[in-house]
Amino acid sequence: MLLLAILIPLIAAAACYFIKSIRAQYYISLTVSVLHLSFSFSLFMGWYRPGEFILFSADSLSQLILLVLSNVYFWVVLVSFAYLTRTAASHSVSGRRYYFLLLNFYLFANTAAILSNNFGMYWVASEATTLSVAPLIYYYRNEEALEAMWKYLFLVSLGIAFAFIGILFLMLSSNGTVLEGRQLFFTEFAEKSALLNPIWLKASFIFIFVGMSTKIGIAPMHAADVDATSNSPSPVAALMAGSLRITALLGVMRIFQIVTPSSIHGFAQTILIIGGLFSLFVAFVFMFKVKNYKRLLAYSSVEHLGIITLAIGIGGLAFVGAMYHIVYNSICKVVLFFIAGNVHREFKTREIAGVSSVMNLMPWTGWLFLLAFFAISAIPPFGIFFSELMIFEGMLFSGKPWILVVTMFFMLFIFINMGRALFQMLYRKSEDEVVLKEPERFDITHFASIALLIAVIVIAVASPDILREHILSISKDFGIKL
Repeated sequence: MLLLAILIPLIAAAACYFIKSIRAQYYISLTVSVLHLSFSFSLFMGWYRPGEFILFSADSLSQLILLVLSNVYFWVVLVSFAYLTRTAASHSVSGRRYYFLLLNFYLFANTAAILSNNFGMYWVASEATTLSVAPLIYYYRNEEALEAMWKYLFLVSLGIAFAFIGILFLMLSSNGTVLEGRQLFFTEFAEKSALLNPIWLKASFIFIFVGMSTKIGIAPMHAADVDATSNSPSPVAALMAGSLRITALLGVMRIFQIVTPSSIHGFAQTILIIGGLFSLFVAFVFMFKVKNYKRLLAYSSVEHLGIITLAIGIGGLAFVGAMYHIVYNSICKVVLFFIAGNVHREFKTREIAGVSSVMNLMPWTGWLFLLAFFAISAIPPFGIFFSELMIFEGMLFSGKPWILVVTMFFMLFIFINMGRALFQMLYRKSEDEVVLKEPERFDITHFASIALLIAVIVIAVASPDILREHILSISKDFGIKL
């Protein structure tokens, strides 16, 4: 079953190559997304208990992140056909031709990376995720998209090379132990981490963290990811912000899981805390001067991945909050980029100054944009309010309460500046205001956004036992006792 979950998207990608009809490609991709979501949900609920298969397995962490990937992928595929047939995207015929092929290849690569239980396999699959998403960044076939694609390919491939060096250092750390010459299985190294050479293990953590940060969007390695997200089609941007960054974060969490029982655990925590705080600082600075609303959302991703990384580094209750935050942030980011796509379709610009009176001209889009902003800004009853509250409580009782003060200071001004830009787009009147040919109609993007916003509230308020059990199981694997 694990092998089928990995190979079916690859088979679908091959089918999309030979089938010319975009509609047929869409139905194939939608079917695969439903099957993948069903498999991930069954795995998460415990209805199916897989064993290990060569280089693949599914522990609590991979089950949670696989479900996040499946959920994001389903909604992205669902809205993609409507997006491709819109006027704003109609000029990119060649981009449409390979769109669903690359989406299926993306699902294949991310599934392989998430289900891998070996650093070598994870590294190969992680590089495949880069190759799958890069052509999608160039969908619009303009200079900005071309520059963003090559920048993403170069910097992320450089980061993957750093991660590879980190894996080599991990191998060196096992010299003279029972792990010497063995396969790089996560569980074996985590169980025997006390035997590893701390110097090489420390170097391994640094290189893997720095390398994977180019994909996660952790500052100062965030530039390529921000450019790629802001220049991609909105469904692709939603895919990257909602799932790709989390797949990359998984690699950092795996090496952190290995160092947790070792003597360098405190050092690794410090690195994660510095990376998280610096990401918040960068988002804080750039929110003052960002003029592109998709770039604004990209820096919001830098902020929230920074919060998650910071909370993982702090540990304890903050770690638990980070796991909830992964789920809620992925859903909210999908909604934000879907709605940003609607705005771009009508106003033909990504500049904040070029958008006005969205509430009057596009009431469905305007209200959903406002609700999505409230959701990502941790306004109750949306889920991020509860996850951030948990993270803040963990910070307060971590022995480093100054981190909470600094974090809240950065987040306050991020909220103010993001809100200022958004309310300008929603309510500002303009003399050269765009006049729509007909009133806005309710479409598939609005349906998906409403469904996802309801899901964020329901999951947070209901707090399903199965989700809590998975997160507590993940915490236990990282040596956290609550």
